[in-house]
Amino acid sequence: MIAIAALLALLTAPVAGQDPHSARVIATVRAAMAPALPFPDTTADGSVPVNNNTEALWMIRTDQGDQTIDVYANPLNEVVQLRATRAMAQIDTNIQAAQRRATAQYEAAVAEAKRTGRSQAVDGVSLNDEGVAGERIDAESHASITVEFDQREYRFLVPGGMEPSRVEAFPYADSVVLMVPGHVYKDEAGTEHYAESHRIILLGRNLDAKVTKQRDGLYAVTAVPTTPATAGLDSLVLHIRGNSELVSDILAKTNWSQVLELLKQEGRRH
Repeated sequence: MIAIAALLALLTAPVAGQDPHSARVIATVRAAMAPALPFPDTTADGSVPVNNNTEALWMIRTDQGDQTIDVYANPLNEVVQLRATRAMAQIDTNIQAAQRRATAQYEAAVAEAKRTGRSQAVDGVSLNDEGVAGERIDAESHASITVEFDQREYRFLVPGGMEPSRVEAFPYADSVVLMVPGHVYKDEAGTEHYAESHRIILLGRNLDAKVTKQRDGLYAVTAVPTTPATAGLDSLVLHIRGNSELVSDILAKTNWSQVLELLKQEGRRH
């Protein structure tokens, strides 16, 4: 009981430099997400979980008062290590292929220079040559949750080849959820990329989302509350992105009723 009381005190205590209203919002959102994030915290440097936990697939790094919660794959977990090994094998294959292409270009450029006396540019090997496999392992090894509220406008950029679409099954009034699954897409140059999964949860009355295509491979999501923020907490938006399975799990297991009650309570305070 003492440990639980201490945890609740930590969650609800205002942070230095943070107003009580913001502290309550962040603390409530974190508490509502606790069932979806039953993972250990990281050590201070964020490299491994506390107590060198090897069982958990994920670990959490968050600073008290911060509006972003970062979740990382646990590098000490055997399943995570196996996935990384498989991904690195594919990445290594891609890099070797890129090196062969670069060598062939170099040899052709040398031959052309000897024949004509003119030098030619030669492509080297870069991180882009890791290909989709490199981008996929980056996307699937983390998740990030950003909390925004009391904004005159919300704006998010969503990379990828799929337009964010509504999740019709989200069963709460005064809410809109947009989603993009993790997927492979091609940019304007025809190069394949991997886009991480996104969920954008907009909560509050008179708050809707507009999706516009910026260019191939990039969409913008904007929402403008019709009620001024000075009236209280009339809108709250969460942007969850990263590992496809974990993002879906967070959406399914978060106590959204608790978050919606927060909107009502904070609105009454103003």
